[in-house]
Amino acid sequence: MTQMNADRALNRQHGFARVDETVRPAAWVECLDKFHDEPFYRGYKDRVRTILSPQPTGLYLDAGAGVGTDAINAGAKVIGIDRSFTMCRESRARGLETSIMADAAALPLPSGLVDGCWSDRTFQHLADPQRALSELIRVMKPGATIVLVDPDYGTQAMAFTDQILAQKVLDFRAHHLLRNGTLAHQIKQWFLDAGLEDVSAEERVLIARDPTSLDNVLGLRSWARTALARGLMSSAEVHRWETMYDEVVNASSFCWSVSFFITTGRKPAATSPIHQTAPPPRR
Repeated sequence: MTQMNADRALNRQHGFARVDETVRPAAWVECLDKFHDEPFYRGYKDRVRTILSPQPTGLYLDAGAGVGTDAINAGAKVIGIDRSFTMCRESRARGLETSIMADAAALPLPSGLVDGCWSDRTFQHLADPQRALSELIRVMKPGATIVLVDPDYGTQAMAFTDQILAQKVLDFRAHHLLRNGTLAHQIKQWFLDAGLEDVSAEERVLIARDPTSLDNVLGLRSWARTALARGLMSSAEVHRWETMYDEVVNASSFCWSVSFFITTGRKPAATSPIHQTAPPPRR
């Protein structure tokens, strides 16, 4: 990989993809806690639990478990996987018994181990999401269910008088701030291509009208300035964006939305042995 490509790849790594290397890793723990307090997030997480219907006697996998809140609240034994030491340490401190520091694309688990698995807002950050999906399917038992949740930042919309500028800023989030910012709507096809059964995708639209919610709506106001630092926007565009953004906020007309997709599939049950007809008796 050339230095230019390496720098570009690093730029596309969101903070959640490199928690341990950031200046203050604890800030990402705090961020996850804020998200867990938001009604929208709690709502779709409840839906994920309903789909999986974890059984107390079963074993499940949470890929990208973060601080372990979902795994701890699953009502079943859950293995939490996260590539961040900070997150694994925090999840263990909160009571998640099995928290493993590992990459989702190379799970240190045997095949056919878990009764179900899920991954919430993780695939948008992965370097090799298709390999990760193959790994999740590999460690699932036949008949097990998988649920992936991710936002598709290609669906963003914002009430803004200059829609051309707004779209440029929103596209920066979708295509530059994240490795896979528009992946979510493709996952259903990936499930089908992988041979999963009972595949479905549900869309949930997050609508934010309070600019101070969702950790200041994921830092939306700062995206233009970050784009400037990467040479993708001009100083004049940044000034116009921030001025208009503040005007929208002060006028109490802020509104930003994005679609999340909850994609579900089931690993086919093991093929029954072929019953051969007994040979006729010798005469």
